[in-house]
Amino acid sequence: MYKSPSSALTACQIWLAKRNLDAVIINAKQNKFSHTGLLSTSGHLFITRTSQHILADSRYYHELSAKADSYQLHMTDTQHPAPAIINQIIAQEKLACVGFEAEHLSYSQSLSLIEKINAEMIPICLDELRQIKTRAEIDTIKSACLIADCACAHIRQYIRPGMTEHQIANELEWFMKNEGAEKTSFDTIVASGIRGAMPHAKASQKVVEAGEFITLDFGAQYQGYCSDMTRTFLVDSNDDKPLQEHPLYAIYQVVLQAQLAAIAAIQPGVRCCDIDSVARSIISAAGYGDFFGHNTGHAIGIDVHENPRFSPADTTVLQAGMLLTVEPGIYLPELGGVRIEDVVLVTKNGCEVLYQMPKQLLTTGEDIQ
Repeated sequence: MYKSPSSALTACQIWLAKRNLDAVIINAKQNKFSHTGLLSTSGHLFITRTSQHILADSRYYHELSAKADSYQLHMTDTQHPAPAIINQIIAQEKLACVGFEAEHLSYSQSLSLIEKINAEMIPICLDELRQIKTRAEIDTIKSACLIADCACAHIRQYIRPGMTEHQIANELEWFMKNEGAEKTSFDTIVASGIRGAMPHAKASQKVVEAGEFITLDFGAQYQGYCSDMTRTFLVDSNDDKPLQEHPLYAIYQVVLQAQLAAIAAIQPGVRCCDIDSVARSIISAAGYGDFFGHNTGHAIGIDVHENPRFSPADTTVLQAGMLLTVEPGIYLPELGGVRIEDVVLVTKNGCEVLYQMPKQLLTTGEDIQ
């Protein structure tokens, strides 16, 4: 369930007043979604301090007419382009300063908009309005996470030596869609053996072999919101060799320690860079700092990657209602890699992990003890 239009509208108009803007043109689909319920790149929102407008062509006009209770709906076409309609509103309300989402437009699109709109155009970023989720948004993301959680348990039992990474990815994606996912949050990552050293290795035709580590990074989009989950498993080899003898076992324990410590440090008032430091310092102390090359995590919502980030440079202070991933990893060329990822909800006193899948090293196909 997306954020209600009334709450999204109120938040946007308060935001305008704080920044001394008369209006804003919203074109990014993720920022229009909370107002329209549609994830589409088509159309614009034009919100002033006293009025709110949806501009859409004939493909979406009638669908939006049922959802636009508090918005004025305008149909755009070649005779009535969006800039002309916006300029009429600017003239009627005597607006001077209008914000626009420059980072979601190409350079040429930005120049065209500046040229066509009869107001001072100010580049802005609205993404911060999505950082703290509503109760409805949290519940929806929890549902998306539940789909991923169930899929993870299923795929661990499903994986067998001799399968290709593509086969495993197809089964994982089919399962999530069968559980209610609209689609995957992103291209599914299945990386076995030495391919595990590539953090974003898409599923390939490589055959999965017994005794390898296999990393799966995947997510479900549900009612417009994303989940994101990573687990690394040991592919069953049907031998009695202890897990501790695997060359990546010690690496797994370091990543797990870093992930658990970062989660334990999450609470309101803590800076994102400090959470990154908790995980990074553990990995560095173990001698693998040079093999952890990405951020510790990122916010998640309508987009799978949102701000803020658990990165060395992000000084954003955590607040209750934020949802972020925690996903440290170690990647050793010619050997493989390990990553473990959860989505967490920042609460008043700490955080809540939204997955139930265990994080101790598990073998594919085995029952969880």
